[in-house]
Amino acid sequence: MSYLTSDLGPSKGFHPISKTTIHLPGLERESYDECTLHLHFALPPLVFVDTHELAQRSASYEFRHWGSRDLEKPVHALPDEGADLLLTVPLPFVDGDTDAGREDGENGLDVYLEVPMHLRYGVPNSSSSSSGNEGTHGHERIHVDWPQGFLSCPRSISSWKGNTKSKEGNDGALSLPSRVASVLPPDNMLVAIPPHSDFSETASVLYLPVGNTQDLAFVEPVTALTILACCFWLFRVATKTASRLNANPAPRPKAKVS
Repeated sequence: MSYLTSDLGPSKGFHPISKTTIHLPGLERESYDECTLHLHFALPPLVFVDTHELAQRSASYEFRHWGSRDLEKPVHALPDEGADLLLTVPLPFVDGDTDAGREDGENGLDVYLEVPMHLRYGVPNSSSSSSGNEGTHGHERIHVDWPQGFLSCPRSISSWKGNTKSKEGNDGALSLPSRVASVLPPDNMLVAIPPHSDFSETASVLYLPVGNTQDLAFVEPVTALTILACCFWLFRVATKTASRLNANPAPRPKAKVS
């Protein structure tokens, strides 16, 4: 039976990494020859990927991305919508060895994938809304669902027919947005790879550091005073340097008389 497990961490900070293991059962090679392995991430607005960074991992997977690609703007400066990321992973039976970690075993094959992610700057909280669980004060809690794994296979392959799921996810097991489903072969069947049965919770929790609006009364004047102090110091150093150079002018070389 196929399954996947996933972890997104560290839970605090701005640069978590998604680590996913996909287990594929040990079927005949013909069961995989014409299939493609995919992983779909539904990212909330506060989480994003750097497409330039993913492009450097072409030996492990190809990707398609939908949503904002702006790397600098805070979340409140962008539309309130998430992003979709679809990975296409080469299967070793067809494409040979790649950089994605794999282990062959008697009971099947494990495929390891890492996807670097990043968090946007969040909206500062007021003191009344920033309270949370112990150890999470000053952080915003973000739930990120595990990625959905699935195989896209021709309907002629009988090995998978008992596990097929619709693209629209009417059975509740595989739910793909229309923009993601539209890039998949329309005549193929989709074989869902469910989360491992040992995991009842299939979402990761991140804690995004956020500011407090009530700190502005302290932060803004201190920042202004710091900038003024730096400007004064630079002006003082420049004045001293100019005075020293004017007091000791360098002698001009005498012209030689021929």
